[in-house]
Amino acid sequence: MKRIFTVAGMSCAACSARVEKAVRGVPGVEDCAVSLLTNEMSVEGPADDAAVVAAVEAAGYGAAPAGPVGATPRGDGEGDARSGSNRAETRALCIRLASSLALLGVLMYATMGHMMLGWPLPAWFTQPEPNHVAMGLAQLLLSGAVLALNGRFFFFPLAPRLCVLCAPPFAFFAFSSWAPRGQPPCTLKG
Repeated sequence: MKRIFTVAGMSCAACSARVEKAVRGVPGVEDCAVSLLTNEMSVEGPADDAAVVAAVEAAGYGAAPAGPVGATPRGDGEGDARSGSNRAETRALCIRLASSLALLGVLMYATMGHMMLGWPLPAWFTQPEPNHVAMGLAQLLLSGAVLALNGRFFFFPLAPRLCVLCAPPFAFFAFSSWAPRGQPPCTLKG
């Protein structure tokens, strides 16, 4: 029997491949297909739903049975809560995207618009002569704002792993300015 599961927490093709590999290892699963676009997974075989959900959760993601293929949605409100969560996540992603694109537009105008299209720059970039320091600071601040908006989803999850992998002598010099006294820097938890 073919069943559909909703999967939460996937953000790239590697995530969907990791989920698919974990579910294929469950006894009784004959076939598994994961869709990153819809955050759904179809599973064929007599495997228990709880075992499939446990395998997905062991891989670091969330899962819930959506029902067999062709089933009508239940009226107990569970599907409504999931779709409300997906709507909230989609809205947050859209806000991040719009904010990033707005900052990118300003960044591209300041750094390339005046060279390629001949658009005028603000006076503090050009008076009394081209002010390269102001241009560099504007680029740094705008790109830093984009990283601040999106960095916690891409860069910050790697920080604890990098801290564990670093060699202690290197870590001592890299983190000595903020590490507490008497505690090895590689044991810091962020």
